[in-house]
Order: sequence, then structure tokens, then C-alpha cells
Amino acid sequence: MIWIMVISFFLLIVFGVPIAFAMGASALMYILVAGIPLEMFSQRFFSNTQSFAFLAIPFFILAGNLMIHGKIAQRIINVADSMVRQLPGGLGCVSVVTSMGMAGVSGSSVADAASTGSVLIPEMKKRGYSASFAASINASSSVVGIIIPPSSTMIIIAWLANLSIAEMFIAGIIPGILVGIIYLITTVILSVKRGYPREEKPTFKEFLYHIRKASWALLLPVILLGSIVLGIATATEAAAISVVYALLVGLFVYKSLTWKNIYKSLKETVHGTSVVMVTVCTSMIFTWVLISEGIPRMISEALNGLGLPGWALILVLIAIMLFAGMIMELVPNLFLFIPIFFPIAAEIGMDPIQFSIVMLVSLALGMFTPPVGATLFISCYIAKVGIEKTIKDILPYFVSGIIVVLLLAYIPFLTLGLPSLFE
Repeated sequence: MIWIMVISFFLLIVFGVPIAFAMGASALMYILVAGIPLEMFSQRFFSNTQSFAFLAIPFFILAGNLMIHGKIAQRIINVADSMVRQLPGGLGCVSVVTSMGMAGVSGSSVADAASTGSVLIPEMKKRGYSASFAASINASSSVVGIIIPPSSTMIIIAWLANLSIAEMFIAGIIPGILVGIIYLITTVILSVKRGYPREEKPTFKEFLYHIRKASWALLLPVILLGSIVLGIATATEAAAISVVYALLVGLFVYKSLTWKNIYKSLKETVHGTSVVMVTVCTSMIFTWVLISEGIPRMISEALNGLGLPGWALILVLIAIMLFAGMIMELVPNLFLFIPIFFPIAAEIGMDPIQFSIVMLVSLALGMFTPPVGATLFISCYIAKVGIEKTIKDILPYFVSGIIVVLLLAYIPFLTLGLPSLFE
């Protein structure tokens, strides 16, 4: 009977139904055919939202929107510009470093791709960069938005796997920086091969000037992480503090936040939160059906039955997640894979925090690959280039991302080193 749900799910996807609705509709079909009371559907749908940890998600989204509409993106771009523009492919390098800076402010890869890309992609095209290369850099580097804390995706993982949000945030710092660095190196190598220009070397005085101008924005992630790590506030309380901070900075320090922008930020927050929570709710029903049918246990036993050594089994899991990230959105994948893969990772002795970050980065790579890559769609739209034309330029960044995933999987210190300092 489970095949009714699985087949209907894939059929709905083929016909273009959004993943969240496809999951909910196929799970509802199973419940109707199996004769399960409909009350179970509504109970499972709404009970998943009753979480104090989830309250942090709208707060983080709102804080990011307030900062973005407060026009802090340009300030962070100026800082990045004064750091790396002298490298080969200077503006491409600025795009990567800006995404790293924006990650600590917005916590959203999609928001980073839109805010950074709208400024840098047109400028890169003017300076002779191909539209496909500009779109590829922006799409790939923006994935650090959900790896470097704060990240609403990390909150969902921590809730699903019953892990500490604070530990997840701390564990994501080094991997996020590592992704940024390897994408910076990739950009430099490609720029040298293609002869893209360097920009004028900045002075130290210029760098200090831009750091000072952006200091209030750059302080936000420090305040967030500091309050959580030091036990001053929970993740939800820290998220609420960040909203107040973003509002005060936008209104009274930068004076770039208007009441119209505040309304727009609230509107976008409602939309963004609704998208996340509907996906969470329908994914949870879908996952509940799979668990009740024993599917995760069956898959786990099948994978363990292959008799592979631990290191090889990790490779299999990573390959599955990389492929799934290309064809499905990130949050539904989390609901599918966490109940299946976490027991396998535990059996081979992999720390759950480490595996969580490996899963996050593996699935995040799908955000800039066809056919469902959200940051790729946004970047191509800004660059006015077809997605099919970016595949050649996207490939080096995808391969570089896989290298980072493998490093994180086989070198525990990269994910567990920082959290261990705060135990």
C-alpha cells in the first residue's frame, strides 16, 4: 500500500506540483486508502508546529530581511571589495567573500543570492565576465548562507535529530568558511585561465574605512553566537534579540530603514515562514507514513547488509544525498534522510553533529544545480542567461563542494573541533 503514496508523489512532481504539496497530497491519499482516520492527518500536520525552537525561524528571517532592506548588502560588498579585489577575477572573488559576510546576517542562501547578485552580477558583466560565469559564482557561493550560522535549516536539523542548536551553529562555522575558501580558490584558478581582470589593489586605510562603515552589521552574528554560546539566551531568544538589533541599527544608526521597508520585511517574513512551515508540516506527515510502514528500517538494513566498511558506506550515503539534492528541495530531503541515515551513521561510529553538517553541505550543493537549484534560478534570472548555459561553469564549483564534503566526512575535527572547546 505504501507504493500508492510513493508513485503518486513522483507523479505529482512530474506534473509540476510543488514538493511540499506533493508530499501532503500523496500522504493524504495513503491515509484515505488505508482507512486511517482523517483526524490523524490534521493532528500530524499541526502538532509539528508546536515547538519553541521553531519560533526562532521567523525571527531569523525577519532580522535578515530588515538588514537587507536596510541596505547593508552594499556595505558588506565594500568590505569584501577592499579585501580581495586585487586577486585574479577580482569581482568574482568579491562575490564569494560577500556571500560569506551576508551568511552571518541573513541566514538564507536565497536571500544572499538575490541581494548580492543584484549588485555584483550586472557589474561583472560590464567588466567582461561572461553572464554564465557571473551567475555560477553567485549561485554557488551563496549556499554558505545556510552553513555559516545563524541558519534556519540548522534549526530544523537540530529539531529533527534532537541535537543542540548551539552546537550545530558552532559546528557550522569552520565548514562554512572552508566552502567559501575553496570557492575563492576555484574562482581565482578559473579567472587566471580565462584572463579575467584584477582590480586596483586597495589600501589598508580604505579597508579600515569600510570595516568601520559596516561594523554594526558585522556585529550581528557575533552578538547572536555569543549570546547562545555563553548561555545568555536560547536560539529563539537570540533570534528575537537580533530582530530588535536589526531594527535599531536600520532606523537610528544607518538610517536607511524606512517604515515602507519594515512593512515589506514583515510581508516577506510571513511568506518565507509560511513556505518553510508548510514544507515542514507536509514533510512530517510523509515521513510519519514511511516510518509507520518501516521503510527507514528496511533501507537501513539493506545498506548495512551490503557489508561495506564504514568509510565506503559513508561514500554511499554522500552519493545518495548529492543526487537527492539535485532533484528535490533541501527541507523535504532532511525529513526523508534523517530517520534513515542517522541510525546508519551511529552504527559506524560517526558523531551526529558531524553527520548533520555533512548532510547539510551535501544537500546544499543541490541549491545551485539543475533542475531545482533555487540560487541558480535567481542568479540566472539576474544575469539574463539560460540555466543550460551555466552547466560548464557550475561544474568546477560542484566538484569543489564535493571535496569539502569528503573532508568534513573523514576529518571529524573540522566539525567537532570548535564545539569541543565550549563543552
